[in-house]
Amino acid sequence: MLSPDPTSGDRRKHGAFLFVALLFALAGCNRNEPPRPLEMPDLRAADYYWIASRIFENETGGKLEYLTHWNEGEDFPSMGIGHFIWFPEGVDAPFDESFPRMLEYVKGEADECAPVPDWLAGDEVPDAPWPDKTTFDSEGDSDRISALREWLAATAPEQSRYIVASFASRWNALELEDKERLTEILQRLLGTPRGLFAVIDYFNFKGLGSNPRERYAGEGWGLVQVLGDIAPDATDDDAQLVELFSQAAAARLALRVANSPPDRNEARWLPGWDRRVAAYADASSRPVARASSAFRVRPYVADLAANRATITWFSESGAAGSVRAPDGTLLTSEPRRACELAYHLAEFGDLDGAGPVPWRHSVAIDNLEPGAEYRIAIQQEEDRAAVLARTPSPDATHFVVYADVETEPESTGAHVAWPAADNEDRRYLVDQTTGYAANLEAIAARRPEFIAIAGDLVESGGEQRDWDEFWRHNGPVAATTPIVPALGNHDYYGGPGDLGGYGEIGVSRALARFRAYFEREPFYVHEHGPVALIVIDTNNGLPERSPQDTNWYLDNMAPPWQPSSPQYEWLERALAEAQREKAFTFVMFHPSPYTSGIHGRPPGVGDGQNFSSGLPLRALTPLFLRYGVDAVFNGHDEMYEHSVVDG
Repeated sequence: MLSPDPTSGDRRKHGAFLFVALLFALAGCNRNEPPRPLEMPDLRAADYYWIASRIFENETGGKLEYLTHWNEGEDFPSMGIGHFIWFPEGVDAPFDESFPRMLEYVKGEADECAPVPDWLAGDEVPDAPWPDKTTFDSEGDSDRISALREWLAATAPEQSRYIVASFASRWNALELEDKERLTEILQRLLGTPRGLFAVIDYFNFKGLGSNPRERYAGEGWGLVQVLGDIAPDATDDDAQLVELFSQAAAARLALRVANSPPDRNEARWLPGWDRRVAAYADASSRPVARASSAFRVRPYVADLAANRATITWFSESGAAGSVRAPDGTLLTSEPRRACELAYHLAEFGDLDGAGPVPWRHSVAIDNLEPGAEYRIAIQQEEDRAAVLARTPSPDATHFVVYADVETEPESTGAHVAWPAADNEDRRYLVDQTTGYAANLEAIAARRPEFIAIAGDLVESGGEQRDWDEFWRHNGPVAATTPIVPALGNHDYYGGPGDLGGYGEIGVSRALARFRAYFEREPFYVHEHGPVALIVIDTNNGLPERSPQDTNWYLDNMAPPWQPSSPQYEWLERALAEAQREKAFTFVMFHPSPYTSGIHGRPPGVGDGQNFSSGLPLRALTPLFLRYGVDAVFNGHDEMYEHSVVDG
C-alpha cells in the first residue's frame, strides 16, 4: 500500500510554497527550470533492515531497553530505533518532534504481525503521558512500557523506512539558495553504501538543519550545515567525500557544544557523537541481495502416511499457491501470515538478504497408495517446484537418525577445536557448514524414507537466521524425505542477550518458530510402515533445580516427563499401542540417559556437575523395557556411543 506522507504535519507550509511558486510561473516572473530533485537509490527490504540495525546500534547501543528512554537533562522522552522525540503536554523545546509523525507513518506500513498498542491506536497521537523524567523512570517495565517497547522492536524495519522517506520528502521540499550544489553532494554520497548510511543516520541524528529554532549563537548543526561546510569540488573521489562528510559533521558537533548553554553540559555527549560520525568513514557494505524467488522456503514433505502426503512451503507474498495432485486435481493453498518467523531486532546486524514476514502454505493430498512414489508439482506465482512423496509400505522401511547440527550462519568458516586433542590449536579440517553438507549428501544417497533428528536442530531456536541456515541445508533433502524432529535444549533457547535466553519470551519465540515449520507438539508418535517412532520432550524435569531436573535453566517452559506427569501417562499409552500395532517400537528424545560425555554428569551447576544432565532420564528405562522398546535414540553429547541395557 502507499504510505502517508511522513511530513504530513507540514502540509500547510508546503502547500503555501507550491501556490506561490505557481503564481510566479503563471506571471512569467520565473522561467528557470526547477532544481533537479534528489533521487534515492533503489533500496531493497534487506537494506532497510541494515539501516535499522545500524541506527539502532548508534542510538541505543544495541539495547532493547533503550527503545524507550529519557535522557538526563532533557524535557522529553525518545522512542524507537531513531530515538524519535515525543513532547509531553506543555513542552515546547527547540527541537523537531518526530515521534507523532513516525507513529502515523508506521501505523500505515505495519501489518497484523505488529499491532499497535491499544493506548496508541486512536486517530490522534496523544502527548507523551509522562510529565517528566522522574515519572517516566518510576514506571519501569510496566505493561504499558513493555508493550510499547515490543512494538517498537517489531516495527524497526518500518521505522527505518520512515526515516528514509522523511529525509527524501523533506529534502526535496526544502528551499535553499545553494540547494543545487548541496543536492549534487548528497547525490554522490547516496551512491555509495558508506555515504548512504552516513546521510540517513546524520539526518535522523541531528536533523535536516532547516528549523531556525535549532540554533546556538545563530549556528545550526543539521545536515544542511554539514553539507555547506564541504568545499565545492573538494574531491572527485566518492570514498574521500564520505571522509570529508564525517570530518565536517564532527566539526559542526564541536561547534554546537562550544555554543551550547553551559547548564546543558553538552560536552558530556561529544565523545560519543565523535565516535558515531567517525564510523561513517569505516568500510561498510550493503547486505547481499536475496536470490529472486516467490519461495522463502521451498516446498518440502512435511508428513507422510500410507494414504496421505502433506506438503508445506513458505512464500514471500500472500498469493495462494497450487499443488497438482497425482490424479490431476489442482489443490489451492490457503496462505497465512507466519508472524512467528519475523526477525528479532537483535538479529538485524547479522543478516544478509532479510525480508518481511513470509506466508505459510500447507496442502494435504489424500487417496494415495501405500508403498508408492509420487512426483508432485507446486506453483507459487511464477515459480515452480516439485517434491517426491514416497508413501510407506506396511512391511518395511529404513530411516536415518542424527542430532545436534545446531545450524547458525557463524559456522561457515569456523574450524572448531578437536575435542580430544592435547594441542588446543588442532582444528577440524572442515567447518561445520561443509561437514553438514557432506553428511546430508551421504544421507540423501541412501534414500531413507524419513530422517529423525534427536534435537538441537539449530543453535538458537529463537533466532530466525539460524532457522534460515537450517533450511538452506535441508531444503533439498526435505523435498524428498520428511524430517521428524525432537526438541533439544538449543531449540528451546531464545538466543543470547536481548534474544531472551531461557526466559519466557525467548523460549516462547523459539517454540513458535519450531511449530511453524513442523506443526508438531513437543511429544507425538510418527508411524511409518511397521515402525512407531515415539518422540518425547525430556528437556525439563521436576522439581526444578533438583537431582531430577534435566535443565536447570529451563524453568517450567517444557512439559515434565516424570511418572504421574501428563507426558509420562501419554507415553505409556503410546508405548502400549505401539506394542500392539507395530513390529518395531523406537523412542527418541534429546538428552541421553547413558553417556560418557559431560551430560552424563550429575545434575547441577557446581564442579563435576552439568546443568543439562541426562542421568535423571534413567528413570524411564523400566517403562521402555516393559513395553519392548527396540532402541532409544538420543543426542546432546555430540558423539557416537552404543549402549545395551538388559531388563
